Amino acid sequence: MKTTIKGLCLALALAAFAGPVAAADGKIDIATDATFPPFESIDANGKLIGYDVELMRAICDAAKLDCNIFNAAWDGMIPGLIDGKYDALISQLTVTEKRRQVIAFSDIYDHPIFRFVAKKGTTVDFTPEGLTGKTIAVQTGTPMDAYVTAHYPSATIKRYDTGSAPYLELTAGRADLHISYQAQIIHGFLATDAGKDFALTGPELTGKDAKEFGEGVAIAVNKKHPELVEAFNKGLAIVRDNGTLKALNAKYFSE
Repeated sequence: MKTTIKGLCLALALAAFAGPVAAADGKIDIATDATFPPFESIDANGKLIGYDVELMRAICDAAKLDCNIFNAAWDGMIPGLIDGKYDALISQLTVTEKRRQVIAFSDIYDHPIFRFVAKKGTTVDFTPEGLTGKTIAVQTGTPMDAYVTAHYPSATIKRYDTGSAPYLELTAGRADLHISYQAQIIHGFLATDAGKDFALTGPELTGKDAKEFGEGVAIAVNKKHPELVEAFNKGLAIVRDNGTLKALNAKYFSE
């Protein structure tokens, strides 16, 4: 991996981003948590699919980076990036001040909305007092976990390692609420048979409403490798300008 980054740095310096930058020395290892459809998941054939996966491949192609995107456990992703186990992460990672202290980010490529989901017809008072005694299921270590922990201290918060596990708790009646990205709830849960009896509820939340939701989502990179951030930013600019990013949004999130 060190060889890969050194190769990238050297190639960027020599070629000024004019050609392939990493293939000669190996691939850029990029981890993603494939439990979060439609952003990232694994299909019946064992293939990694989803919005973030396609976007990352497009960015790598545009930047002429030889990338290896693979599934990894969410709770070890950021520590693995810091330790050099991975070169980068793409998994709807929100950019927060706390994360900026330990990892670097590419330019932001989306500004998500966060929502709660509950059984249809459920009336919920979203004040701290109103959620006292309610059970909220979240994926551990996410902005949603940080948000409910900070704002609903009297609720029972159940934390899970994967992005799909909270939905199992919700449908089994072991949780009253789940909070996630609105697009993920709509397209990854409500559009399925399992989600037919559930609905979005409560306020639409963004980083403007609570610091836990950050500035937007971006590719995470080890702070020791600003050259990789630069390469991703150039690739992202290309896919934004040539319409690829817009096409992916339409493919995955059109009504």
